[in-house]
Amino acid sequence: MTNIATRSLAGFLMAGCISVPAMAADLASKAGEDDVTAEARGDDAAADEQSEAEILVTGKAVRSSPLAAGVAEYGNAVQIVDSAAIEASGATNFAEAVQFLVKGANIGYSPDEGEYTIRLDGGGDRDTLVVLDGVPLYDRGPALEEIWGATTIDPHMIDRVEVFRGGNSLFFGSNGGIGVVSVVTKKPDGGKRFEFGANVGSFGTRDIWGNVSFPLDTDGRHSIMIYGTAQHTDNPRIFNPADFVDNVAAGGGIQEFPTDRDNVGVKYLWKPDDRTEFRVNGQFTQIQFHDPFPDTNTYSPNTVKYPIVDASFVRTWSERLTTEVSAYWSNPQLSNTETFPEVCMIKTGCVSPSTGQAIAWGKYTGRNIAFPNQGFGPDSKKSGFRELGGNARATFTIPNAIEVVGGVQIVSYKDDSDPVFPVGNEATTITGLYADFRPVLPFSPATRISLAVRTDFADSFGSKTIWKFGLRQPIGDFYLRANGGTSYSTPKNNELHAESATTVGNPDLKTEETETYNVGIGYGAGFGAVRVNAEIGGFHTDITNRIQSTSGLTPNTFFNNDRITQIRGLTAELDVAIGSQFAANVSYTKQQARLDGSKLQINETPEYIVQGNFAWHSSDRHFHVNLMPRYQGPEYATGGVNAALRTNFGNYFVANASIAYWAGAERQHRFQLRIANLFDADYAERWAYGNTRFSEAFVTGQIKLNGPGYFYGYPFEGKPRSYYLSYMTQF
Repeated sequence: MTNIATRSLAGFLMAGCISVPAMAADLASKAGEDDVTAEARGDDAAADEQSEAEILVTGKAVRSSPLAAGVAEYGNAVQIVDSAAIEASGATNFAEAVQFLVKGANIGYSPDEGEYTIRLDGGGDRDTLVVLDGVPLYDRGPALEEIWGATTIDPHMIDRVEVFRGGNSLFFGSNGGIGVVSVVTKKPDGGKRFEFGANVGSFGTRDIWGNVSFPLDTDGRHSIMIYGTAQHTDNPRIFNPADFVDNVAAGGGIQEFPTDRDNVGVKYLWKPDDRTEFRVNGQFTQIQFHDPFPDTNTYSPNTVKYPIVDASFVRTWSERLTTEVSAYWSNPQLSNTETFPEVCMIKTGCVSPSTGQAIAWGKYTGRNIAFPNQGFGPDSKKSGFRELGGNARATFTIPNAIEVVGGVQIVSYKDDSDPVFPVGNEATTITGLYADFRPVLPFSPATRISLAVRTDFADSFGSKTIWKFGLRQPIGDFYLRANGGTSYSTPKNNELHAESATTVGNPDLKTEETETYNVGIGYGAGFGAVRVNAEIGGFHTDITNRIQSTSGLTPNTFFNNDRITQIRGLTAELDVAIGSQFAANVSYTKQQARLDGSKLQINETPEYIVQGNFAWHSSDRHFHVNLMPRYQGPEYATGGVNAALRTNFGNYFVANASIAYWAGAERQHRFQLRIANLFDADYAERWAYGNTRFSEAFVTGQIKLNGPGYFYGYPFEGKPRSYYLSYMTQF
């Protein structure tokens, strides 16, 4: 399959369907690696790379998984962002890298907070699936709070990010209805390799990382990689002190938002021959962060512990048959402490429990009270889930006739929270059978057609059948592509079974249903040293039974919206490369996301995004300059009773830049200055709505429940101009 995909995709991908972050970064990475590839990686490493697909982007080879190469060949838009692009971006977390390198991506929450999600093409958290080496990081809804799996990804360990646009639940399972962001990490390859880096910068940021790979035998059939990262940052200010409710501020709510992220892991490769490889990876990530919200929390430290073990076995039996079996286990856990201010509720006044002084009605008493199960020490009850998964896939090819990809995927997850939470621990198990038929048309062998179907079985919903198609037609230097399909998303555990004073679950929730189509027309050609790629495309998505929560009620609950969420979009992209020294990319994504019959854009979905990536490299490959601008169009948030409050927090321009010098005979010593928010723009990553129930004005009756002034909005502030200096070496 790899060789077939390589030959078939060469012209197609040169025409721009795999886009520029790979192109610009490829120039940088190739510049530093061309002279040393064979010696630094060794023959075994080169052989290992051949087990993956090699595809061409603007005439240069970029590695991809066979799955990515295959779906791109059959009409999917696939973007590859490699490690060189991420290195050039200087991103200190995965969200920052995605925000500036993945076209049309929008970040939920804030990259500088300990919680964020990735959203593609007008979708929400539930529609874009993030996977790490095949392990889904989708939150299954533990009893206490969400656990944002994407925060566990270490940008320094990324080999590449493969972005699948359009419905991709066929191979990945539920929640890939609008797209999949697949992160592929660095792995042992049978040779010797060492990488070390350190980063210091604004807000007390200090970051150190490294990995080392070495063979365990003389032939390199057995090899191992040990890796780790330790990061601390005080983070920029996320909330304006003026937005804190008076008694929340008095209770200590105004504070820094530090984040500590530590990751350690080990990987093993056994490669008995050139056709077979077995891999195992075990890693543990711990994240500690604070997120006291201005309307509620006086103290809010969180700790996430996220262990993952995954394994894969790949065997190429012949040019006609390849099999792959993979499995994983994950068991994320969250523990936190969340307190709110005690307020004097007695009109005649209170006595401070700590000082004995008189406290006026409506004032902070000096004591903070923990929410149930979110206290200190043993009173902080853990919340989490356990997930197991396996996937067995085979690719069978009859040359000049048909290729068939078929397999079975099993995913089982259950709540793994403290028994004090009434969520239950019954497992949800989903078994999916899928097949993708890719016939060769004898009258038009260059045409690529894919017709696929998948049926999932589960006790919770019976069975679901989804389908997918793909089409690509080259026409000289042009091409046409199209793909479409259906998907679904199951309710989360807490959406079904939560039970607290503020939220109750709804056991009658139905699965969300998604139907999406994605098309494009592209062009690619070379003019001497100049290479030009361009594409214009569009997407059309309908989501029914969308799961949402009520607001302003006591308690709130979850429901299926009986209106259809209609997402319509246009995309345009232009790539230009001039020799090996200059590369530029500009992309535009317009997305209209509304409920049927409404003219209002749904929350936290920008109406359009304009992004760019401009890279220059000196002729001797020692100096490198990168500029990454981004303009985000109108983006809205609503709150209050019946969504009466609405704010546009979009319409902002942010640009990041980096300047690097690569020293040494092999350019192995890399120094980089990164400037985030180059023009010091004042903007909001997100806008939230809170209430004033802890305020003096509400307690004393000046503000009425759900009345004027009870609800108010506040921004999650974007990072101001900041500077980071890093050093990395590899050999």
